[in-house]
Amino acid sequence: MEEINDLTYAEKMYLLKIYQTSIAEGKHISTTQIAKLLQVKASSVTDMLKRLSCRELVLYSKYHGCEMTTEGIRIASLILEQLTLTQQFLITHLDMNIDDSEHIAEKIITLDVPVLFDKIRQVLN
Repeated sequence: MEEINDLTYAEKMYLLKIYQTSIAEGKHISTTQIAKLLQVKASSVTDMLKRLSCRELVLYSKYHGCEMTTEGIRIASLILEQLTLTQQFLITHLDMNIDDSEHIAEKIITLDVPVLFDKIRQVLN
């Protein structure tokens, strides 16, 4: 079982975008869709999907893209929760605008400090 803190920033961002897109548009996502969302080359997406597939977070099929595994969905939902909590904290308590809070929150969620997210959760509740 993968842990959220075992993932790199790039892996987290890919999983998050794949998760959000699969919720909005259906569970199967093409390599081209992901490349457009993340503004990267299709070859970079293919490399990352292979990596995520090895970690059993997505099911990758050459020329067909990917869909998330149950474990991938679990991890991505945790990433989304951390991102949302962090953004909410930055907006509510530090008076940041939405764009800045999103950018900063994406950086903060890469930190391997679980206690930080517990504290943010406590402050917001």
